Amino acid sequence: MKNRRIRFTATAQEHVRREKAWWLANRDNTGVFAEELEQALKIVATLPGAGTPYAQSPVPGVRRIYLRRVVAHLYYTFDDDEVIIRALWGARRERGPRI
Repeated sequence: MKNRRIRFTATAQEHVRREKAWWLANRDNTGVFAEELEQALKIVATLPGAGTPYAQSPVPGVRRIYLRRVVAHLYYTFDDDEVIIRALWGARRERGPRI
């Protein structure tokens, strides 16, 4: 299995920064966020087809993977060489992210 390179868009970097800050301020087990994100990144780097297609995006090929303990979706696209992380968005929100 090929291990693709991971790259974050500026939007996704901001989402991760905000979500991490919230976890540090509001949760006792602050390591859960980093652990869950790291695990999801390993999965999409190795098996990018594992995520569910997200047809609501204007960007073709967007998929998402659910981070159960964080209660968020990681949105991404991929090709043969890299996975582009496009958003990290709370699953409880009424609408998805602008990608």
